[in-house]
Amino acid sequence: MVKIKKHHHQDYPYPLSQKIISSIELSDSFEQKNREKLFIEDICKRVEKSKSVLYVLCIDDKEIGLVSLSVTAIEEFPSLQIDFLLVDKNYRGRVIEKLDNVKASEYLIELSISIAKEIQEKVGLKYIVLLPDNDDLREIYQELNFSKLNKNSWMFISI
Repeated sequence: MVKIKKHHHQDYPYPLSQKIISSIELSDSFEQKNREKLFIEDICKRVEKSKSVLYVLCIDDKEIGLVSLSVTAIEEFPSLQIDFLLVDKNYRGRVIEKLDNVKASEYLIELSISIAKEIQEKVGLKYIVLLPDNDDLREIYQELNFSKLNKNSWMFISI
C-alpha cells in the first residue's frame, strides 16, 4: 500500500529529523551520509518554522523517500521549490511496481507537480524549481524533464 505522510508546522512531531534519519537508509559513503543527515536536519527545522512542508513516501509502512516543498520566486516568477528530495539507498534507481512502475524519485516529482497544479488553481505559479546538489543529480533531473533556468544552476519545469 502506497501512502504519503505530510509534515508541516502545525503537526510537527519532535524530533522529526531523528525519526526520518532512523527510518530511511542513507548513502553508504560516510561523507554523503553526513551531508544527507545535515540536509534532513535543515529541512526539519524549516518545517518547524513553517517555511517548508515535508512529504514522506511510504510503501507498506516503510518510508522510502521524501520531498520538501516551499514557495519562492525565481526571476520574479512565483514558483514551487523542491528544497530537498531523497530516496532510501535501497530504492534509488529502481522501478517500483507498487508505484505504477516508476522510480520513487519520479513518483515524488509527480507528487510535486500535482501539488503545484493545485496551488496554481488558487494563486499565480509558473514553475517548479530546484537547485541540484551536484552534477550527477543535475543529469538525473534532466532525465525527469527539468531544464536549466539560469547561470546559477537552478533547474525548472513549467506548470
